[in-house]
Amino acid sequence: MRPFSTPLGRWLGLAVLAAAIASPASAQRNVTLRMNSATMPDTVKADASANVQVRGQLGSGTALPGGGTIDWNDNTTLRPTNAGGDYWTIDFQIPDNDELKFKFYIGQSEGENLPGGWEDNGPVDGNYSIPAGTGDVTLDLHYFNKTGATQSYDWRPFAAAGDSVAVWFRVYMDTENALTKGYTPDDGNLVVSLRGNFGERNAVGSEGNMVDWGGTDARLTRESADAARPGYALFSGLVKFPGSEAGNTVNYKFYFNDSDVEGDGGYEDGNNRSFTIPAASSDTTLHWVFFSNSPANEGTAVTSNVVFQVDVSPLTSLGIFATAEDVVQVRGGFNGWDCPADAQDDCLLQQAPGTADYLREIPITSVAGSDLDYKFYVNFLDANGDPQFEDATGTAIDVGWEEPLDFGGGNRQFAFSGGAEQTLDKQFFNAVRPGNLIPAGQTIALTFTANMNDALSFTDAQGRAFDPAKDTVTVQFEDVVWLLTQGYVPGDDQITDSGDGYVINGFKLTDPDGDGIYTGTLTVNGNSYNGIGYKLAFGNDTDGLRIEGAGGFDAGRRRYRYITDVNASAFSFGQDTFRPSGPSDAVRLINMPWEINPTGPFQPGDIAYSVPNGYNDQGNAVSTPTGPAGGELALGNVYPNPTTGQARVLVSGRADARVTVRVYDVTGRVVATVAEDAAIDGRPLEFNVSGLAAGLYLVRADSESGVATQRLTVVR
Repeated sequence: MRPFSTPLGRWLGLAVLAAAIASPASAQRNVTLRMNSATMPDTVKADASANVQVRGQLGSGTALPGGGTIDWNDNTTLRPTNAGGDYWTIDFQIPDNDELKFKFYIGQSEGENLPGGWEDNGPVDGNYSIPAGTGDVTLDLHYFNKTGATQSYDWRPFAAAGDSVAVWFRVYMDTENALTKGYTPDDGNLVVSLRGNFGERNAVGSEGNMVDWGGTDARLTRESADAARPGYALFSGLVKFPGSEAGNTVNYKFYFNDSDVEGDGGYEDGNNRSFTIPAASSDTTLHWVFFSNSPANEGTAVTSNVVFQVDVSPLTSLGIFATAEDVVQVRGGFNGWDCPADAQDDCLLQQAPGTADYLREIPITSVAGSDLDYKFYVNFLDANGDPQFEDATGTAIDVGWEEPLDFGGGNRQFAFSGGAEQTLDKQFFNAVRPGNLIPAGQTIALTFTANMNDALSFTDAQGRAFDPAKDTVTVQFEDVVWLLTQGYVPGDDQITDSGDGYVINGFKLTDPDGDGIYTGTLTVNGNSYNGIGYKLAFGNDTDGLRIEGAGGFDAGRRRYRYITDVNASAFSFGQDTFRPSGPSDAVRLINMPWEINPTGPFQPGDIAYSVPNGYNDQGNAVSTPTGPAGGELALGNVYPNPTTGQARVLVSGRADARVTVRVYDVTGRVVATVAEDAAIDGRPLEFNVSGLAAGLYLVRADSESGVATQRLTVVR
């Protein structure tokens, strides 16, 4: 008789089989480990290439239940996975009543001038351990021990007091971008720090000071004193936040200088970084970043002489620039965005005799092909050489930064060639060309229209939506040079409706019929220019002001629109739609749309990145219109192009829109009118330019649904 062939035998067989199956499960325990790699003085990647391992052995050997292996070498099968940023996690099983000795290992650091990727000592024979026993084990978060000392498993590199939250920041400084700003790794006075809106969050930095965008910062510490190790370029430090601030958003940037004196270094380029403060007692580390998100310096930097040129004649004609008194500078990351008295050769431009041109050859160290940001700056001085503009307390006001029309107010940019010398095309200060000027004595009634209906339903980083019952809607102007032409006194609030609403540096819009569409008319006075930089805002005396947009220094930091007829008595901008100030609104981009300057640019290389050919209030306009979308205005390619005389262009858009199409020369002067307030029906418009001189021109279409442009070349 075969075993288990009887009913009783079959029952016994099943029982034995069940016991055999159950036995391994009852003899093993689950282990969960979490590790933070921020304390490894190296740039550990947040992916599998970091090669994070758990190495060690059991009291019984190296075999794990289920066929895995734990060993003191690369044979181990225990490979934690990244759980976000610096955090790594792994779950595995070990036998009951079997001791586990282990350490974490980061293979990415092997051979990187570190003593291998091993941790330093733990308290049990130099290792960490889980004693023999039964029951599942979940250990506390472990920070990779690279302290040079024996540490307990639950050692912390920082500790928050009371209910505060500790946040650890790290930045890798030896990047191509930092190099262009004067970063010198072995400078004994080098200071790397954090700056941001921390002060609003009552944060305390490592120096015991509140952290803000000014000179109050959180100092970071170099992670290794050995220049041959990766940690030499890594700087890290702690900022503490009250637990009550959990959930709030903090904006920040890394900053460096080579002494305790302001202005010798610079902020990171690009928009602000941000993070959300975690819950109380949930200390955290923010994953390391490259300074300015720039590639690491691989030793390929060169020094070249770059010639900068700027024409300030439009400012002279506006009566706000005096060649005998005012000073012109170029500022950028390559000179710390400053022009200190002891470094004039790196920033101060010199006037070409008998002209309004200012230029200078500036030595710049960078990597060939790098895109470098810069702006021109005017130091407005009086006849005694003192600052021309002061506030009510007599404190000098910094009003000299240009807000280039061609760049939506953002930084200029050029590609660093790396040659012995590089001469950049001559620019106009603020990108104001002769064709942008509104004649002296001319007054234009300029109408703004703002749709506030979307603002009723969204909340963003500032935490509240628009309330028409208590909020005033305003247009806020931010181009100080333009405001100077309108009689604005820097440092003073410009309130047009005294005692009625919350208005700063702008004017009030109203909604008489309650449909959510706010309008207002401002008198623009010549002598001035036709490019208007602004943002929409709402607020009240209790809740303060809430301004649209994300800020920063890139193109699109504010709206820019143009009064295309500088001789008109009245002009209207198309309708704007209020935008959020943070990323929580998923419908629209948070950067502002801006129109292209109708006077240019025309020369290759004038702009290193695309500029919009129209004004699309549902997002940034595109650089090359390919056709109408949702009724937007668009121009097809001019044909033929180049032309000796006859040409045609296809205008498309909303069927009931009225459009004006004009041709402009390089000074911004209207040289031909193709259509004047005509209906759009998708037909090609023909025009003749046989009377024009050879050169580059701009064909521009304007309507209530937007603006569109195309270039035209006339040949002879």
